[in-house]
Amino acid sequence: MSSGIHSSPARLSEVSRLATLLADQALDAQIERRPIPDLQLRALVEAAELLDAYGQALPPLLGQVMHEINTERADAKQARRDDEIGRLAWMLRPFRSKPNERH
Repeated sequence: MSSGIHSSPARLSEVSRLATLLADQALDAQIERRPIPDLQLRALVEAAELLDAYGQALPPLLGQVMHEINTERADAKQARRDDEIGRLAWMLRPFRSKPNERH
């Protein structure tokens, strides 16, 4: 990896430990229905990417948070798609024929 970070086991172990602590805080926030700060989410994603780049398994809590993040992103993307489809259907409404009309 060209980021200048050395992949010593001690450093990767520290990344894993810190990511676990952040993941625990993020899960607590979810349980208490508090927002997770964007900076914290970004740090979790970057830690997961770094560990993955060096072939390290994600700590279980970090894996759980990453799963939650991916699920929320997929749900948000689907909600946007559904909203776009609804707007398009509304816009095309005047062009729909009535059931008894013939063309």
